[in-house]
Amino acid sequence: MKPTLIFIHGFRGNALGLKEIAKKFPKKSFDVHLLEVPPAGNNTLKEYTARLYARFVAEYIKENKLEKPILIGHSMGSIVAAAVAERYPDLIADKIVFLSPISVKPNKFFSALTPFSAIMPNKFVGFITTKYLYVPKSDKELSKEVFKKTLDATFTSGKDYTTRLDVYRSAKFSTQYSISDFTFNKKALFLSGEKDHLIPSEKTKKTAKQFNAQEIYVKGAGHLLNFEDPSAVAKEIKKFLKS
Repeated sequence: MKPTLIFIHGFRGNALGLKEIAKKFPKKSFDVHLLEVPPAGNNTLKEYTARLYARFVAEYIKENKLEKPILIGHSMGSIVAAAVAERYPDLIADKIVFLSPISVKPNKFFSALTPFSAIMPNKFVGFITTKYLYVPKSDKELSKEVFKKTLDATFTSGKDYTTRLDVYRSAKFSTQYSISDFTFNKKALFLSGEKDHLIPSEKTKKTAKQFNAQEIYVKGAGHLLNFEDPSAVAKEIKKFLKS
């Protein structure tokens, strides 16, 4: 039976955000699911808590009759994946992947600023976020492409999320939790950018050790691993799954 992978995107994102990585896993060898979590698409929660995010993913697994899927969570998606691993360990595989993991809570400045993104123009937030999280490369065309893909994979119209209140609630969620808040017994991979400005590598190292996890740091990359170097990310995930 081929492995089932569930990709879980980050805050203000949608399924497009992890498409570049997912494309590296051919259908003949993997059963790939690009999950959109609240408030993306038409999905919402009564409360934006770890418990209800975990239940949302668990219900998706049950409804689609997925057999022990491997969760691959990016940024805020890593928090959601960790919550599932704690609350529904028997529903998922023994391996789990955290991309650009929120290993610890972001610094106070970023945590205070994030909720305000709910009331700012979407493209402006996407641009500013990318400027902060992306590590510029000498290849200007590549830089332009990363900016474009990031904006495409964030909320750019009213159809892409439920309400601005939900965006605000998910923003609060993304800064109130971290992977270190959860307890689970899984073989984990922490795959982070060497130059991640949001969660520096020394903090990720500390949390990875807490879980006896494997650590990989992509050279020259920032928090937007999914756009900066999807080939390197896919390569490392495949190596991890074979180990």
